[in-house]
Amino acid sequence: MKIVIPGNCPSKKNSKRIVTNRKTNKPFIISSKRHEDWHKYAIPEMKRQFAGYRITEYPIGIKMTFYWKDLRRHDIDNGLATILDALKDANIIEDDDSRFVNTVEGKYGGLDRLNPRVEIYIDE
Repeated sequence: MKIVIPGNCPSKKNSKRIVTNRKTNKPFIISSKRHEDWHKYAIPEMKRQFAGYRITEYPIGIKMTFYWKDLRRHDIDNGLATILDALKDANIIEDDDSRFVNTVEGKYGGLDRLNPRVEIYIDE
């Protein structure tokens, strides 16, 4: 099964912001606006492309290829974590722990200024 999510995959781990709780006036950390916007777009896109397909046997392997729009520094491991969390939030995988996903591979596919994306391959 292949899922393609257009756009640069932002890091959930390194893109944080500090906000203040209005009731307690205490600060707390949340994901960046860029990550939140990407996540809101990626979840329905994953569900749309995954519609009608069902994972029947666990554990599975997942491979991801990242194509970025620029030559800035990007961490593949942060992208892997972002995608795994999104797959879980989209209810495509039950969980991302080793009982359900026993192999995760990530690679840089190259520079693609016109069509940045992440290609996700799910192997049962």
